[in-house]
Amino acid sequence: MGLDARGIIAIIEIIIYIPILCMGIFLSFRHGFARNAGWIFLVILALIRLIGGVSHILSENNPGNSTERTMYVILEAAGLAPLLSATLGFLRTVSQYSLDNTLVMTRGLAVLTLVSTIGLVLTIYGGTKMASASSEDSLNSGSDLRHAGIILFIVVWVGCALVTFYVWRQKDLILRYRRRLLNAITFTLPFLAVRVAYGVLSSFAPFPVSFQNGQEVAHNGDSGLAKFSSTTSSWGAYFVMSVLMEYIAVSIYAIVGVITPLSKDQPAYDGGNVPLTSQSNYGNVEAYGVGGSRTPVYAPSYEPRYGSGK
Repeated sequence: MGLDARGIIAIIEIIIYIPILCMGIFLSFRHGFARNAGWIFLVILALIRLIGGVSHILSENNPGNSTERTMYVILEAAGLAPLLSATLGFLRTVSQYSLDNTLVMTRGLAVLTLVSTIGLVLTIYGGTKMASASSEDSLNSGSDLRHAGIILFIVVWVGCALVTFYVWRQKDLILRYRRRLLNAITFTLPFLAVRVAYGVLSSFAPFPVSFQNGQEVAHNGDSGLAKFSSTTSSWGAYFVMSVLMEYIAVSIYAIVGVITPLSKDQPAYDGGNVPLTSQSNYGNVEAYGVGGSRTPVYAPSYEPRYGSGK
C-alpha cells in the first residue's frame, strides 16, 4: 500500500531527525546531560519524532491497527513539551554565573518547568482517552484534558518570552558565549510561536469520529479547524506550521550548541576577575528582581602597591 502525503512527511522526519539525535547526544556529552542544561531534550524530541514517524508509516500500511494510529497522534502533540523544556534549560544556561540566583531564574523557571510537565501529562492522557473512547462523554472528557494541556503549553511559551526579555534587560551581566545562546533563543521564539499555534488549532480541531446513539460515526472534512486535525488535515498546514517550524527551531539550537564553547565562559577566580557581592556598580539588587539575593559582580584585580621591598 502506497503512502499518502502525510506518510511521505513521516519518512522525511525520520531522515532529518537521525542527525538531530546524533547531534543531541554529542551536545549532551559536551555541555552536560542535566535537565537544567537543556541539551538532553533535543535527544528526547528526536526520539519522539523518530518513533512517531515509524508509527505513522506502520499505521498507513495497517489502517486497522488503532494502537499505531493512537501512538503517532499522541506523539505529534507531545513533541511540544521537550522543545519548550529545552528552551527553559537554555535560559538557565544563559543565566549561569550572572543571573542564576535571581528569583526569576530560580522559582520562575521551576514553575514553568512544572507547568510544561503537567501539560505533557494532560496531553498524553487526553489523547489516549480520546483514541480509546467508546462513548461521547469519554471522547469529550479526553478532549477537555487535551485542551487543558495545550493551553499550558501556551503559558510556557509566554513565560519563555518574558524570561528572555528579562535576560536581555540584564545582558551586560551575561557572559560572552552565553550571549550567543541567548541570541539563538530569541531568534527561535517566533518559530516556536507558530508551532504552538498549530498545536492549539490541532487540539481544537474536530475529532474524526463521534458517537451517536452509541454508534461510532466517522467524519471527513477539510474546512474550518478541520484543516488542522492531527489525523485528517491537509498536509500543507501540517508541514509548514508543525514540521518545518519545529525543525528550524531544533536546528538553530543544535548548530549554536556545536559552534559555541560554553565551557570558556567559566569565571576566572585566579589571576583574573575577583567575584564580589557588591551593589556599587549596579545599585540595589532589588532592582533586578532578586528579592534580596545577591548577584555576583566582577571587579578587575589590581597589582599590589606595597610590600615589594623596593
